[in-house]
Amino acid sequence: MNNKTLVVGLLIFCLLIAALITRNGEIAWMLLPFLAYLGLGLLQTPPSEKVCLSATRTLEQTRSNGSTAIEVCLTVQNMAAEEVSCFIAETAQPEMKISADELSRWVTLQAGESTELKYTFTAARGDFVWKSIKTVVSDPLGLIETELSLPAEAMIQIRPRLKKFKAIPIRPRNTVHSPGSIPARLGGNGTDFFGIREYHPGDPLRSLDWRLTARHPRKFFTKEFEQEEIAEIGLILDARQGVDLRLGEESFFEACVGATASLAETFLHQGDRVSLLVFGGTMLNVFPGYGKTQLHRLLGCLSKARVGTGKRAYTNLDFIPIRMFPNHALVIIISPLTSSDFSLFRRLRAYGYQALLICPDPLDFAGQTLAQDLTSQLAIRATRLERCLRLKSIAQLHIPVIDWQVRQPLFPLVRNALSRSRGQREQ
Repeated sequence: MNNKTLVVGLLIFCLLIAALITRNGEIAWMLLPFLAYLGLGLLQTPPSEKVCLSATRTLEQTRSNGSTAIEVCLTVQNMAAEEVSCFIAETAQPEMKISADELSRWVTLQAGESTELKYTFTAARGDFVWKSIKTVVSDPLGLIETELSLPAEAMIQIRPRLKKFKAIPIRPRNTVHSPGSIPARLGGNGTDFFGIREYHPGDPLRSLDWRLTARHPRKFFTKEFEQEEIAEIGLILDARQGVDLRLGEESFFEACVGATASLAETFLHQGDRVSLLVFGGTMLNVFPGYGKTQLHRLLGCLSKARVGTGKRAYTNLDFIPIRMFPNHALVIIISPLTSSDFSLFRRLRAYGYQALLICPDPLDFAGQTLAQDLTSQLAIRATRLERCLRLKSIAQLHIPVIDWQVRQPLFPLVRNALSRSRGQREQ
């Protein structure tokens, strides 16, 4: 029973009590329209065992990025032989922004008839799963209601927005011994000239250096070319609680997630092997892999990344399991850093990793909202000096540091930092 039924029942009860107390037949006659109204509703209410509804939910795609609107079509069909009046209500999930159409509707379905409920939504990032749809079956007068939960499963993954980067030339100290596009500083098969050595039995004749051989009649010399192999890239995304800064529709953490996704796509497109660790409330990781399948894994992991909250959230980068990355990997850390994070970079250097720090600037991101009084300005200046000293201390470990303002393009900064051969070699 709903509120309408309770109101009608209360009116009938009050009129009956008034008629008995006053012994007035005219008041008793007033009961008849309400009794007829209630009785008609009871007679037209379909029995629960005869109600047979089915629901299906369809989406245009199962994967998408945050820049496109997703259309959801919900179809409810009456499978019974009798007419059914029902109320269909769809519940929007918290991170959805409904942009068109309706989420609920009253409808009367004849036997075998169906109705569609369509709406579109946008979302920045995340996994969205539907299990069922709430449906309320009632009589045409809306007096007696039966709530049903119809199974209607669907799922879509909204992935972070990618910014297409051009190829990033890198010179890692070590490479994976598989054919790729990264110069390996090793002689062998390749396209760029590497050096000349004495001829070994089995060397192809086309690689002989005939000019040098002519100057040494009793020796043969072979040209060597630099091998091209693949690089091992490890990405670490800082998802601790302090990274969650928002200004209206802009999110500091979403900028970091988008940068991580863009770097992963670029390195995989170059043929490198990429792995990922998201460090925050819970640790999410993707082990090393290649190609489009690995890109789907990485983007799926990044779509689930959330800023860490709660008692079990990690607050210090010392808990990062560095050894999940191969010891010859180039480790790229995307983190705004705190005062206690310096030990991570000493560990990286001690274990022999090659590293790159991309440090987004939270002060620049929140600069428009900071107070302009003298005390606040002095505090901001002191914070900037502390941050500058922190980055310089990391740079002294021969780790390239990128001081990134998140509203500026990241690609030129990464390209310049990784293309410097001096910073990439062992010091």
